[in-house]
Amino acid sequence: MKIGFLGAGEMGGAIIKGLLNYGSYRSADILASVHTEKSARDLSSRFNITACTDNARVIAQADVLIIAVKPAVVPEVLREIARVLTAPKLVLSVALGSATAMLEKALPGFPVVRVMPNTPIALGKGMSLLARGKYVTDEQMQTARNIFGCAGRVEELPEDLFDAATAVSGSGPAFIYYVIAALSKGGQDLGLPEKTANLLAAQMTAGAAEMALLSGQSPAALQKSVTTPGGCTAAGVAVLEETRADQLFEKVVQATVNKAREFAK
Repeated sequence: MKIGFLGAGEMGGAIIKGLLNYGSYRSADILASVHTEKSARDLSSRFNITACTDNARVIAQADVLIIAVKPAVVPEVLREIARVLTAPKLVLSVALGSATAMLEKALPGFPVVRVMPNTPIALGKGMSLLARGKYVTDEQMQTARNIFGCAGRVEELPEDLFDAATAVSGSGPAFIYYVIAALSKGGQDLGLPEKTANLLAAQMTAGAAEMALLSGQSPAALQKSVTTPGGCTAAGVAVLEETRADQLFEKVVQATVNKAREFAK
């Protein structure tokens, strides 16, 4: 199966890296079209894949298409797909705000799946959300799950929950990096070397996340298990509670959802 990327910037490159390093895909299985010749050369050199500036070539040769361009470019790419193809192919869109109804209107009869991965997919630790269009068969949905699941976890959701889930998962890494940086800064202010503080905060986050995934306990239960009443951790948690950090993150998620809905319009 040949997978064709229409656009391969930050997210597209992360997906390609994940497929090659953690899936059963070879460089020969992946094609990509990008905006400039320089980007095509860089992409080809980085991953040893076929990269070009000709969307039509990728559209014609690939078995599955992944739209990974900026939102403003999506309509143009959809028109090109409709112009080149005489028979439908499976189309997966990771472009922000690309609702399945919009994709299906531009590509009548095409099986389309809206996908929101996140950048940890490059390390095999991705979280990808899938929303199927009305023409997608179970077999085609499994193909989408196989592609994104080889480099992380996948979850199929009703599309009306997509914006909320995207705010937590797709944008979430940026919020966690902010927390890691803040914890590191706190350690540095008390004398830790920057490199050491960054390592401690990042490795702690990775371990805590793995515990949350594998322990079967809720985040609240895990927090309680490491918080001894009257102890050091309890003193820090008290500050989080006094400053209502939970409400702050609720506002962060809501702001992200609001912006996603703007893009959809």
